Amino acid sequence: MLAHLNKRMLKALKLLSKTNDYLSSIHLSQKMGVTSRTVREDIKNLNHILKEYSIFIDSSRGNGFKLSNSSGELNTLINQFENVLSDNDFNPIMPEDRVRYMIKKLLYSPESIKIQAFVEDLYVSESTIKNDIQRAKLILNKYNISISKDNKGLYVEGHELNKRFCISDYLIHSSAIDDRLILSFINNNSYIISDSDLVKIKSTILYYLNEENMVISDFALKKIAVHIAIVISRIKTGQYIDLKSEDFSNLTNEGEYRISGEIVKAIGKEFKMSFSQDETVYMTMHLVGNRISQAGGIPTDLLNYLGEDIYKLSYKILNEVGSWIKEIDLKKEKEFVYSLGLHLKQLLHRLSFNMNIRNPMLSIIKIKYPLAFEAGVVSAKTIMKETGFQINENEIGFLALHFGVVIEKQRLQTLSTKKKKIALVCASGMATSELLLTKLSHILGSNYYMIGTYALHQIDELTNQQPDIILTTVPIEEEVSIPILIVPSILDDSDIDSIKGSLTKLEGETSSISQFIKEDLFFQSLTITTKHEALQFLTEKMIDKGYINDKIKQSILARENISSTAIGNMVAIPHPLEVEMNQSCICTAILEHEIPWNAGEDVSIIFIIVLEEKWRPKFQEIFIGLYDIIHSSDNVLTLSKQKNFYDFIGMINSMK
Repeated sequence: MLAHLNKRMLKALKLLSKTNDYLSSIHLSQKMGVTSRTVREDIKNLNHILKEYSIFIDSSRGNGFKLSNSSGELNTLINQFENVLSDNDFNPIMPEDRVRYMIKKLLYSPESIKIQAFVEDLYVSESTIKNDIQRAKLILNKYNISISKDNKGLYVEGHELNKRFCISDYLIHSSAIDDRLILSFINNNSYIISDSDLVKIKSTILYYLNEENMVISDFALKKIAVHIAIVISRIKTGQYIDLKSEDFSNLTNEGEYRISGEIVKAIGKEFKMSFSQDETVYMTMHLVGNRISQAGGIPTDLLNYLGEDIYKLSYKILNEVGSWIKEIDLKKEKEFVYSLGLHLKQLLHRLSFNMNIRNPMLSIIKIKYPLAFEAGVVSAKTIMKETGFQINENEIGFLALHFGVVIEKQRLQTLSTKKKKIALVCASGMATSELLLTKLSHILGSNYYMIGTYALHQIDELTNQQPDIILTTVPIEEEVSIPILIVPSILDDSDIDSIKGSLTKLEGETSSISQFIKEDLFFQSLTITTKHEALQFLTEKMIDKGYINDKIKQSILARENISSTAIGNMVAIPHPLEVEMNQSCICTAILEHEIPWNAGEDVSIIFIIVLEEKWRPKFQEIFIGLYDIIHSSDNVLTLSKQKNFYDFIGMINSMK
């Protein structure tokens, strides 16, 4: 029965598994890139397969399709289906698979290919192929490769360097795939590289790096091995690289050039082929682009090791990020400065040669380490300003990893040493105040630090001490931004338990998401069609109501231009980089219809987060708290159906 399973059916099953509600055939057809009729046919065939597993897809006229009568672990079944499909030959049924198939054929074919040949290969209509060709053109344009046509058919034009980058970046590294699938994209009818060949390539690389006392990650090793496999397949099929028109002379001065020479000499002997000097330079390009550190620790002279330009750029980035994340001292971490500088050398090299790199951890970094990712965004902005290079999301994600290490390290150190500060306001006499202070210090001392007692008229002096919480025996009428808890002057056991419970609850509420969501910044059923229109409308409303100024608006737009703030499940969380406002807020918009936000990402709910200076250290906590709510598609659907602001807030609080 599984012989009839295809990738399109698997995608439909995945979409249905993410919700307990009905999905219309129109919705599924848009997500899958096929007609509603094809969706209905796929669901029919999928039901035949699922019957064996006691799972059924219910069909309801006017509503669509929904998984029901599910028994067992659905995710396990989906993984089983994925394994079955990966064990089969490449089967280009989905539109993106057809486009990838066509691009590979065009890149490797020495002759023009007729459209009819694609029609016969892919079992689709000529009009479908023509639509796929337009998609292929858009993709290839990113690599400065064009699709042309002569009287024999279609062919690609472009520098061999760009063709190899395309094979590596688009065909191979566009998704996390195993060695067997990697080879399926490299191999062609003229020459085949086997699994054992790839093992030999990796072993050769490791041997010569070990000879130089160089260390390398598994990730970098795999990338370099893949590039060598691409070189072999291209040379074996007569596709040679010519770098004479390019200025790569500086690469021959790199230490990696000599190592590359040894590697290609050994590879050439193993595969009975020869490499030109241009191919050695090309290999050097990838070794430098994935430059690994030498064993032996941090160099004593970082300025000399990194070079003056990289050294200065590193500290320029540290200053910019440090002014944004004030609670983290980046400069005291010498190991961090070293790793950042080394990464910048690799990064600038890749950018200078238009070498794209995929980051398989990007989505996880954006969601789980938002503060580190924002540090990456600030870094990218600084690099663009200093060098003129544009930095994409993948590179921002890799920059974020370096900041993530030091942020988490210092956060853990802070958690282990820093206690919350509590100030006590007491209107009674000195003896009563001291007794209460001593008692509170005794019962709360392990988690809190009592900074002293204050009278009501000393509130200004108290706030200057910046306590985290105020305990008071009398009402405080003066408005302060610090959480307040009223306690009795004389404590008994029940009071102690109550105070501990209230403090725990109060700390949880100090960064509660709902406190930032403003009723006058809550918009429902917005009929907006583009991301630009949405951001313009919402930020103008925030300006009109005095929450932000035009500078913050421009910062929100600039932040979005650097990296998309869509985080999945049709939700986006735009935010500025600057902190200048004196009040915090979250602007919320529920759209009438989902809109395209980024390539392959639609959005139906928007949360714009703006935090004043005192709340900036809580950015990650607030962001993750919001994500914990909206990471469930069911929660997103429930929130979008709330009738008014108060129902929405109530639902947000119930989901925490």
